[in-house]
Amino acid sequence: MSQLLTIEEASKWATNLLERTVTPSNISYLIQYGRIRKYRDNGKTFVRSTDLEKYYESQFKPKEELWKKHLGEDLNWALSFDEYKESERTKHVHRLHPYKGKFIPQLVEYFLDEHTDEFKKEAFFKKGDIVLDPFCGSGTTLVQANELGMHAIGIDISAFNALISNVKIEKQDLTKLKNTIDNITLALKEFQKNRKNIEFEEHLLSELNIINNKYFPSPEFKIKVRRGQINEKAYAVEKERSFLDIYN
Repeated sequence: MSQLLTIEEASKWATNLLERTVTPSNISYLIQYGRIRKYRDNGKTFVRSTDLEKYYESQFKPKEELWKKHLGEDLNWALSFDEYKESERTKHVHRLHPYKGKFIPQLVEYFLDEHTDEFKKEAFFKKGDIVLDPFCGSGTTLVQANELGMHAIGIDISAFNALISNVKIEKQDLTKLKNTIDNITLALKEFQKNRKNIEFEEHLLSELNIINNKYFPSPEFKIKVRRGQINEKAYAVEKERSFLDIYN
C-alpha cells in the first residue's frame, strides 16, 4: 500500500528496505533529478513509498540478475559493493585527487583482511605482513594495507602517481598544513580584492539561475527528459544560444 512520506521518513523507510544507509540528501537527490515524483502539501514535500520501491527495484535487482545471466550464477556479487555510498567508496584520503581506473578501498579490504566467506575460503594476509603493489597508481592498496596494520611498498612508473600515493600515506604536520592553507587563502583574497571577477561571477550566476528556473525547472525538466518528452541535447543547445546574448 502506497503512503506519502516526508523526506526524513522516506530516508528511514528506504534504509529499512535496502538494509543500508539512505540519507535525506539521497532522497532529495532523487527528487531533484526526476527519479521520483514529489508531492506538496501545506508547504511540505512528500514522496510515495511505491515510487521509491519501484526506483530501487529498477536499480538494484536487475543488475545482479543481468550480470549473473552473462557471467554465470557463481558470480560473487559481494564484490560489486553496491551497498556502499559514493562517500564511503571515496572515504577520507581516497577523495584527495581524481584518478581514472582507481578501484575502491572496499575491494582491497576484501582481499587483504582476515575474513572468509563462500568465495574467499581462507585469509592470505595478516597484521605485520609486507604487501607489494608494483603498479600502485593512486595508492589505494597502500592506504588500506596501512589501515589493516600491514606494511606496504608501492611502485609506479608515473612520478605523479607516486606523489599522490606518498601524500596519502605519509604522516602530515596538521598545524603546518592549516597555516599553509590559511596563507594561500589570504593571498588569494588579496589577489582578488581589486579585480572584478567575483562581481562578474555573482552576476553570471544570478542570470544563470533565472535561465535555469525558466527553462530547466527541477525536477520537472529531468522527468520530461527521462520520459522522452524532451530531447535534452537539442533543447539545451537552443536555450544556450538564447543565453549567449546575456553572457556576451
